[in-house]
Amino acid sequence: DDPPSPTDAPLKAAPLSPSLGLDSSATPFSPGSASDSSGYSVFSGNPSLNPDSPSLLSCDYIASLNPGPKRLCLVCGDFASGYHYGVASCEACKAFFKRTIQGNIEYSCPVVNDCEITKRRRKSCQACRFQKCLRAGMMREELVMFIYVIMTHYFPCACVCVCLLVSEPAPLRAAPDPATPDSDLKTLLTLCDLLNRELLVMIGWAKHIPGFSGLSLVDQMALLQSGWMETLVLNVVWRSQGSADELQFAENLRLNESQCRAAGLHDLYTALRYLTSKYQQMGLNQEEVLTLKAMALANSDAENVEGAEAVQRFQDGLHEALQDYESSQRPSEAHRAGRLLMTLPLLRQTALRAVRCFSRLHRDGRVPMHKLFLEMLDAAI
Repeated sequence: DDPPSPTDAPLKAAPLSPSLGLDSSATPFSPGSASDSSGYSVFSGNPSLNPDSPSLLSCDYIASLNPGPKRLCLVCGDFASGYHYGVASCEACKAFFKRTIQGNIEYSCPVVNDCEITKRRRKSCQACRFQKCLRAGMMREELVMFIYVIMTHYFPCACVCVCLLVSEPAPLRAAPDPATPDSDLKTLLTLCDLLNRELLVMIGWAKHIPGFSGLSLVDQMALLQSGWMETLVLNVVWRSQGSADELQFAENLRLNESQCRAAGLHDLYTALRYLTSKYQQMGLNQEEVLTLKAMALANSDAENVEGAEAVQRFQDGLHEALQDYESSQRPSEAHRAGRLLMTLPLLRQTALRAVRCFSRLHRDGRVPMHKLFLEMLDAAI
């Protein structure tokens, strides 16, 4: 009764049909839905944006990469198709949990209630599989919706943090080409490929920011084109917290100062390490980092915004969420929200340095880059 699972195909330049669409009718967060926050999301075509130069960002699909690593099911370890019953899970475990709940089925383990539940062995013991669903946090759909409605009604600003936490994509892993010998060039190729995939994931993540999907498509695109690098920079800075001299671009891609210098990234290394130390001194937590990521996108100085009032409301909602979070979680630090906001100009400077760095690499012809990544670099300069 399990649907076929996706295969873990290696990264190749092959056509890809979109798994998510980003449109003005999308809701910022839908508990129990089948959408996968780590999947790719693109915009519907809008020829009025620039009829003479179609944008990859405005195409109906991006035919550049396979998805690469995705979020895993917390029950069996298969690829998760989205958040179901409050937990990242695959279609098979979602269906199993639904049948068990709706049928009010009681299972018994033939052994000692400690069976291993994996992708291959998830059918071996229904009792242990159901218990693992519960341990992973699966709840009845009505309970998930009830919690979300209560949070939205009584704690609207706290709900922003909840939405951002739930929709945060799983970290990607670097995918170096095993056929390429180790060298500085291989480091650059691996890094650019990783950033391109993170860009695609970030586009899908943006629609889960409360208020973002309520903006017009033109304004969504304008904010993304202006603030995309700031969100990627914050990802690196957050992963690099606690490290004395390394930048952690991914779990399996850490670069120290000498490696960055050899690859021609020393200026970027210096800027990122400086920003990392600033945030490290402030002792940021995950909720603050995710809210800053959303605010970096919202507070971009994007040109050609057509709905200025809607964008302002979007910004105000995130500002209020940060202020309410700080007043409730860190009441002894009365000005913490303001101090966090004061770091946004430094974040913008660091992002611009990153944009110039990768633009220079492209001009020098050292590293081939994907078209969408190049388009976003051009838009950010």
